Amino acid sequence: MSDLLTAALDYAARGWHVFPLHPDSKRPARPSHRAADCASGGFGGQGGTDPHCRDGHAGWEQRATIDSDRIRRAWMRTPYGIGIATGPSGLVVVDLDVHKAGSEIPEPWNRFGIANGGEVLDHLAGANGGTVTPTFAVRTTSGGHHLYYRAPEGVRYGNTAGSIGWLIDTRAYGGYVVAAGTQINHQPYEVIDDRAPAALPMFLVDLLGRDRRPSSTTAVGLARSMRTGTAGSGEPVQSTNAYVEAVLKKEFATLHAAPEGGRNLALWCCAAAIGKLVVRGLMTEHDAMDRLLEAASGHITADAYSSYQAEATIRSGFHRAASRTRSVA
Repeated sequence: MSDLLTAALDYAARGWHVFPLHPDSKRPARPSHRAADCASGGFGGQGGTDPHCRDGHAGWEQRATIDSDRIRRAWMRTPYGIGIATGPSGLVVVDLDVHKAGSEIPEPWNRFGIANGGEVLDHLAGANGGTVTPTFAVRTTSGGHHLYYRAPEGVRYGNTAGSIGWLIDTRAYGGYVVAAGTQINHQPYEVIDDRAPAALPMFLVDLLGRDRRPSSTTAVGLARSMRTGTAGSGEPVQSTNAYVEAVLKKEFATLHAAPEGGRNLALWCCAAAIGKLVVRGLMTEHDAMDRLLEAASGHITADAYSSYQAEATIRSGFHRAASRTRSVA
């Protein structure tokens, strides 16, 4: 039995839902098709070729499993890397990055002499009357750390990217982490503390609770009007015309061409442009969100951004479109 299979089975025994990553990559190996291809491409539905999609498209989070037979079938044949779907596993993983040489350290961290995510987390704990509880921890290939904590009962967290502190991301529902035992460019993810995950520290519960709250009533109103498919008029809008499709084609081409490191900004710009269609009543927010998430699906990885973060970026772009439209009107 391979080391990767042994590790995947061990994680499953802990109750952590695992799924395969392409060898030497952080990208999910399955599904091999997009949500839009599920029905049109013959993958989904009762007659489809992918049994996981019989009742609708199943992404990596839905396919993550603790079933030892499924795990053996997957890893016996191919040396897949291991992804852990944090939400279904009942985990909140705190991703502590390191300062990249040559990049500027922002204030106030520069003033404090802080240069990595671990030091930022310690500072936040002290400032909020808490402590960083020792827990299961993994060293990443960049020299950062993943701290695995148990999510509080009854709370469904999404993901964050720098919102609670510089060089700190968190992974929960809609996110995943690359598990120890996986290698990227011959560099391993390694367990450095094998104790059972501790409960999420209370100062992080508080900080993540703040992050979940809407930033303003204006944003809430905009999101609500968009979600119901009304663009201020109260009347449902449609998205079926050649002009809309031409705009989508142009914006998605730009998004797909975005280089690594610039994809989140490209998604925001794309959402801001398409948000104008929503504000003008040419497209519903629901349709726009679905199309944008589908277009961004190839960029959603453990270290780029999760589906929840992508949705937050898209909403920010929509909000920008609405505010710009109001200022011009």
